[in-house]
Amino acid sequence: MQARQTERILPADLGAVAALADDVRAACRAAGVDEAIAIDLEIAVVEAANNIVVHGYGPGAPGHYSARIAASADAITITLVDRGAPIPAGAFDAGEVAIDSESGRGLAIIRACVDDLSYSSSAGENRLTLTRRF
Repeated sequence: MQARQTERILPADLGAVAALADDVRAACRAAGVDEAIAIDLEIAVVEAANNIVVHGYGPGAPGHYSARIAASADAITITLVDRGAPIPAGAFDAGEVAIDSESGRGLAIIRACVDDLSYSSSAGENRLTLTRRF
């Protein structure tokens, strides 16, 4: 399979997250990904995008983020880049989170749905990369 890549700029608005979910489903279909894996990826990406909107920018705040979806012969990698508030120090590296915890469950959900997860924040730019192999 030849590598395929799509990129989209989205407004920091919860209503726009559905378009990203559609892009993930389309990429999974094009790559022939099993439905269960496609669902996991969609859950992870929707959770990550919601976190960017709600925690990175804040409800109703202006802003945007980019989403790049790259499919190869054995994996789909999704990279989200924003200029909102970064993930708080230590939150990304936290261990397991209790189900009734007030915060931190989003990252736990994302981790459970992907094989690799990385995050960096530098010069006001946050980059979250999710990879799921198939």
